[in-house]
Amino acid sequence: EEVETLRTNSTNLGGVTVDHGSVFPLNLHRATQLDIEASFRLDPLDVAAAKEADVGYNCSTSGGTTGRGTLGPFGLLVLADARRHGGDMERTGVYFYVARGLDGGLRTHFCHDETRSSHANDIVKRVVGNIVPVLDGEEFSVRVLVDHSIVESFAMGGRLTATSRVYPTEAIYANAGVYLFNNATSARVNVTRLVVHEMDSSYNQAYMASL
Repeated sequence: EEVETLRTNSTNLGGVTVDHGSVFPLNLHRATQLDIEASFRLDPLDVAAAKEADVGYNCSTSGGTTGRGTLGPFGLLVLADARRHGGDMERTGVYFYVARGLDGGLRTHFCHDETRSSHANDIVKRVVGNIVPVLDGEEFSVRVLVDHSIVESFAMGGRLTATSRVYPTEAIYANAGVYLFNNATSARVNVTRLVVHEMDSSYNQAYMASL
């Protein structure tokens, strides 16, 4: 795959557990051009304890990364301001939200939250996404490509894709960071796999090849 030839530095950060209501910063050299491979698993005891139906969730009408439920949202904050924390921090959320239906089954939503991606007021900022099929026993997996102002995600091996164009004003260049987050109200999330590949520009590689 052509994009894999652009990888310059890879960091394995998996094997951590993110408690509910937590944000965990990733120690990266730079965060504006990345290829991220991540897999998550909810604690089975927390899933079993979540018996109340949650049928009204929809990515586009939700509160994005701040809208809390028993089993989500959880995932990554990319193009996030590495210098500050809190509600006014620029960030683009890439996340899963698991909801229990009236029949007792689980439905998984995969969303991009653009609503806090920029402090600029003259751009459209939405929450986009949909339900993604997850089979019994599967982990919640996603591949995220970040290229300055483009965030493209492939959930569950490409069963659902999402693309966002964002315009951060502060989370740029050396000020950009990446965070793990879990804003569920009572579920812990195990990050079973997290490999972050820093990426080179395709223009740079073409230039070097011509020398």
